[in-house]
This record gives sequence, structure tokens and C-alpha cells, in this order.
Amino acid sequence: MNQAGTYISVLMRQLNLFFSHELSEVEITASELMYLSQLYTRDGLTQDEMATKISVDKAATTRSIQGMKKKGLIVRDSNKKDHRSKCVYLTDKAKQMEEHIREIQKKWSDYIMQDMTVSEAELFAKQLKQMSVRAREINE
Repeated sequence: MNQAGTYISVLMRQLNLFFSHELSEVEITASELMYLSQLYTRDGLTQDEMATKISVDKAATTRSIQGMKKKGLIVRDSNKKDHRSKCVYLTDKAKQMEEHIREIQKKWSDYIMQDMTVSEAELFAKQLKQMSVRAREINE
């Protein structure tokens, strides 16, 4: 198990390099991709929801959101349920990029899982999810 952390770290660094290279033409960073992916799944999340979901501190989330706003990828609007927070919405520019971004994500996952069966890949994802939940629990 000692090497699992090393492999996860290598995988994350390689993932970031891959996305940075593949997304350079559309000027989206790998960290911005994490937020855009969440919004493609559910538009209108609050910044706090986004930060919590990917275990990133609020300051880093704010910086990424500000960068995406400057690029015209998102807009922020008052949360109708809680006026102290802001909801984040995709712009048409970001929505038009979704298919391209999904293709890049698929290219990555298809490549790294090419020697796995579908059931092996699903089991691996399930195990990673369990490990993520436990990691959050120990740090609460």
C-alpha cells in the first residue's frame, strides 16, 4: 500500500500535464477544468459546493472562479436560497466547449484504462471513491 500514494500522485501530475497540453488551445487550465466539469453536470452550484466537492480550499476556488469569469466562461449571480452566497453559471462560450472538453476527458480515460475491462474500471472507480470518502473523514 505504500506505493499507492506514489502512483496516485504520479497519476494526478500526468493528468494535469495532459489536460494542460490538450486545453492550451482553448486557454483553460487543468484546475479550471475541475470546476467546469462540475458545472457541466449541474449548472448553478455555489462556490462552497464546488470547493467541498473537490476538497479545495475556498480561496483557491475563488481565484479559479475569478479567472474563469475574466475569460468569459462563467457568471456569478446571487443565490436565491441564501443571499450571502453566489451561484456560478456557465456562459454560452463555456457551453459551446463542453463537447470538446468531454472528448479530451474521454481520450484520457480511454487511454489510461485501455488494458482494463469495463468491470475492472468500474471497480477501480468505486474503490477510489471509497478511498476519497475515507480520506475526507480522517481529515475532518
